[in-house]
Amino acid sequence: MQVPLAMARRAVSLVSSLADLEHPDGFAGLVLPGLDRVVGSDVLTYNEVGPAVGQVHYTDYPAGTLAPATQKIFAAHVHEHPVINYYRATGSGQAMKISDFLSQRQFHRLGLYAEFFRPIPVEHQIAISMLGPDGDVIGIALNRGRSDFTDTERAVLGLLRGPLMTGLLRARNRQQAHSALSTTRPDSLATLTDREIQVLELVARGRTNAAIAHALGVSPRTIAKHLEHIYRKLGVASRAAAAVRSAQLDSLQNATEQETAPGK
Repeated sequence: MQVPLAMARRAVSLVSSLADLEHPDGFAGLVLPGLDRVVGSDVLTYNEVGPAVGQVHYTDYPAGTLAPATQKIFAAHVHEHPVINYYRATGSGQAMKISDFLSQRQFHRLGLYAEFFRPIPVEHQIAISMLGPDGDVIGIALNRGRSDFTDTERAVLGLLRGPLMTGLLRARNRQQAHSALSTTRPDSLATLTDREIQVLELVARGRTNAAIAHALGVSPRTIAKHLEHIYRKLGVASRAAAAVRSAQLDSLQNATEQETAPGK
């Protein structure tokens, strides 16, 4: 399978842009337009679907394509979505299409299609999913009204999933580190050793464990242990920190070393 050079260049550009992402709230605004340049779509969404009924939120691109009222409609029918159900059941995040599970006729029979997708209109969708805390499904969906997505487009999205997840987790951890530095009381910071403060400052600047270890002349494992002590001392455990911890235990063992903030 050959990937067009222009598509490959746009994919590399998207991954490169993630290095400067400072806050997870900026993820959708950066990634959705970038993915649209890589794999052209009519509308893209960044989705967070919680385990409880009604726990649905999405960001659309182009912005304003979907009316705010459609959030409730999607939430009412999300249990019918075959790709989300697959992600929830398997824990997989690979690129999947609605057509992998349903024929067009079966798709059209769903209330999800009649009430949500048809008015957009959407006939074809492909998605990737990333690690979410507490049973959430966090995914990106690309939608078209006419042609389905190709095997090449699926393969490229599959390759991008790892770097996208890495970028999101790094942004979450940067936010965590900035929060610790900006909101922690001086007496709490006093509990940190000089080395721990040095590590925390480097994390807040967006450095990875590997980069911090190189700068300080220690191993990445040592930096991870420092961060465990830092976050426990400062009491800043959070959902975002738990997501980072989960990612370390997942299949990203061969990905770039992350800043590590374990949470309970």
